[in-house]
Amino acid sequence: VMRAYPFGLVFADAPERAEAWAVAHSLLTHGDPIAQAACAALARGVAAVVADAPVAEVLTVMVQAADRYSPPTARMIERAVADAHAGTDPDVVFERLQAWAAHEAVAAAAYLFARHPDDLRAALLCGANTSGDSDSIATLGGALVGARVGVQGVPDAWRVNLERSAALDALARRIGQRG
Repeated sequence: VMRAYPFGLVFADAPERAEAWAVAHSLLTHGDPIAQAACAALARGVAAVVADAPVAEVLTVMVQAADRYSPPTARMIERAVADAHAGTDPDVVFERLQAWAAHEAVAAAAYLFARHPDDLRAALLCGANTSGDSDSIATLGGALVGARVGVQGVPDAWRVNLERSAALDALARRIGQRG
């Protein structure tokens, strides 16, 4: 599922293509419908974020995409979003969503996005400091929040010491100007 979000960036103007490419790419290594659901949800979610959809709409789009392949995955995303809205402690949520499987990972990402839609630092730190598959959780949640806040949402202190930061910054700006 970590390979799915770029399709949402590239095909932000054609979310059905983002979904189709993400699902097809998933099938190269993962035949289970939960993987397809997770990839579809993430690609559609990122595409919706890039299209400036409100947070609630992004989350709805993710649930709808997942539901086409795996209704239980869609329900898992819905529960994670409900937990975020209820203020459920991340430790409680991430005890349930360890993210060792794609459906848990995308639900955990939805939780982070719903909880911290405008704060990349908070989303990444919350996702990275879990007992489960923390790199997956932080990566997927970071893809959603990062697409929303853009390069300017990345803390300056994080960018300054990043290897090849100037090249990455230029690439991010070019991707952001597409469309």
